[in-house]
Amino acid sequence: MLVRSEALELGAAFIKKAYPDKVDSLVLLPEKCVEYPFGWAIRFDWKEHLETGNIADAPFTSVVIVPHDGEAAHLPPTAFPVAEYMNRRASGDWPTDGGRPRS
Repeated sequence: MLVRSEALELGAAFIKKAYPDKVDSLVLLPEKCVEYPFGWAIRFDWKEHLETGNIADAPFTSVVIVPHDGEAAHLPPTAFPVAEYMNRRASGDWPTDGGRPRS
């Protein structure tokens, strides 16, 4: 199980790799991170959005998922609330192998 500080490091590394042009703009929001049985939901934002409040400066998805099991960090699907996605992943009710739920 990852502790929050480890999850923050992994989440930041993923975001920096996914958005190399926004490295200097990244602001992690550790006070808004939530731990679920499946892993951590790490909240982040861009400096420009925090400074201006302009929605055009906000990230499209402002959460990165860092699983406890060592699976790679990733952005959650936008079709579900984060809590539902995390609960479905924890229960195995999520297609991960050719559309079939994990056993």
